[in-house]
Amino acid sequence: MPEQRFDIGIIGAGIAGIATAIRLANKGKSVIIFEKNKRPGGKLEEVKGNGYRFDRGPSLFTQPDLIDELFTLCGENPRDHFNYSRHNENCTYFFPSGNTFKLTGDTTEDKKALSGIYSTKDADAYLSYLESSKRTFNSIGKLFIDHEQPKLTDFFKWKFIKHYPKFLSKKLLSNLDAYNDECFDSPELKQLFDRYGTFNGSNPYKMSGIYSMIPHLDLNLGTYFPEKGMRDIIDQLYQLAIRQGAQFLFEQQPSAKSTTDGFTISSNNVDYKVDKLVSAIDHLSFYKHVLKSQSDISKFEKQERSTSGLVFLLGVKNGVRTLGLHNIFFSDNYSEEFKDLFERKKLTESPTIYVHVSSVIKSEDAPSGGQNWFVMVNTPAGVEVTDNYKDHVKNILFNMIKDRTGTDVSNSIEFEDHWDTQDIESLTGSYQGALYGAASNKTLDSFKRHGNIHPSIPDLYFCGGTVHPGGGIPLAVRSAKIVANLIE
Repeated sequence: MPEQRFDIGIIGAGIAGIATAIRLANKGKSVIIFEKNKRPGGKLEEVKGNGYRFDRGPSLFTQPDLIDELFTLCGENPRDHFNYSRHNENCTYFFPSGNTFKLTGDTTEDKKALSGIYSTKDADAYLSYLESSKRTFNSIGKLFIDHEQPKLTDFFKWKFIKHYPKFLSKKLLSNLDAYNDECFDSPELKQLFDRYGTFNGSNPYKMSGIYSMIPHLDLNLGTYFPEKGMRDIIDQLYQLAIRQGAQFLFEQQPSAKSTTDGFTISSNNVDYKVDKLVSAIDHLSFYKHVLKSQSDISKFEKQERSTSGLVFLLGVKNGVRTLGLHNIFFSDNYSEEFKDLFERKKLTESPTIYVHVSSVIKSEDAPSGGQNWFVMVNTPAGVEVTDNYKDHVKNILFNMIKDRTGTDVSNSIEFEDHWDTQDIESLTGSYQGALYGAASNKTLDSFKRHGNIHPSIPDLYFCGGTVHPGGGIPLAVRSAKIVANLIE
């Protein structure tokens, strides 16, 4: 077998793998990235058909400065390559009661909208909640997400000790739903903020109230949209990595083994010697298919998985003008929905439905008069999604749209595709189709999340949405920075 040598080997060309490659290549390291698909991107993929364009994966874009930082790090102006705008509507919410409103991130406008539906007390509580969310994120949140996962000895250092009153606060000791129940009289506002538990695929009735910090990211800091769509994030970062000298190999199924002087990566009858190895894929898939480490598999597959999802991509000939960029149609029994997802492990009969419509901003994503709907419901990880269930969800969606907007779109679908639990596992390598790796349904689950360094194998690192600090674009990019700093 011919052999090639690199400083760094990276498994997976999703956003975390590419961001890690950019940082290390910029420091003069020789970097090679192995990707099993035909092109980079991971979950940040797109689909086109019949005049419609869809972002198939993540649709929420916050903290764009984290993407800009990668360009400026390399001495480039991000505006020469990647552009975005802040959206003036955060999300439109539809409740079974018929109540509907938009949140914008403008506190004056939001308070006015909520005061027209709920009590003044609840409208004031909304503003107080966002202030508290900001304080929690800026203290406890940043302490964790900007640094390597803390060790036991770290908790005896002053930077942690000074936050002990917050660690022992009602937020941490309560579950998110119980904390929200104390903040709001309105069950609908409580449900709205319970929804943020799904941002890392967890159960608001079980997960720590400390996650009340999550709303700060989109309601305080704002939601954005890339000028060319979400896929452009990957396209531009991939080109940046190439300009920094990183090498990519696609359609690879590598295996790796630790050696006395690093690692040997074998792929397509070629051996690659690397000094350090970075897993930028689901850590369980890495252990199963790349490192083939049964002891690590046994250790981590016991953890409860986060939710998976069923996604429809629908080209709607006659769109619904009351829909915004992000829309939530809430179910009428939220607690039962999460019992189905995490306790009964079944496809819920009455799901909450998320609808993303990028053509609201990027009109060329749909033909004139049409809309491109990215529709998603949460499903349990590892549970097969049947054709009957797909039909069931579409019927619920069409009925919800008709009941809550007055528009019947059931005969307006001129393009359809879907992405389910099985597809997510096979296409992205996410173990059991779980979107965020392990769930965070216990108070200390954040401390038990897979870290960025292997505890016993030297020079083996981990980044991406299934490891510390967590899932979603901002945290995946942060994990890349943590790993690059650790390697440096």
